[in-house]
Amino acid sequence: CSSLPQPQSWTETPNPSGFTYSPFSCFGDMSVCLITALCPCYQVAKNKAMVDNRECTICDFCCAQQNLEYFTRQQIRARFNLPYEVAMDCIMMCVIGQCLICQDARELKLRNAGAK
Repeated sequence: CSSLPQPQSWTETPNPSGFTYSPFSCFGDMSVCLITALCPCYQVAKNKAMVDNRECTICDFCCAQQNLEYFTRQQIRARFNLPYEVAMDCIMMCVIGQCLICQDARELKLRNAGAK
């Protein structure tokens, strides 16, 4: 019986959207998870600044809204040649927006760290 393949957890399954992490793997980076849970506008502002390759400013923080993350997500897809899923991103942002904010932050941290 030990030769049977072990089932993967639902956070480790391959992600067809092209992102490295699943939207439901929020707890994989507890600092991002806590920041997003407690102050999502701060993480949205950080994500926008990261995708633009610049520092996050107070203006980013004051103007950040969760719907801005949808557009940031489209920039992430374009920048890293990920498949476009405009309708699905819109629906998922409405339903599990904070999970996508975490996913975007983790993706940006991973890919930006590799680019430096």
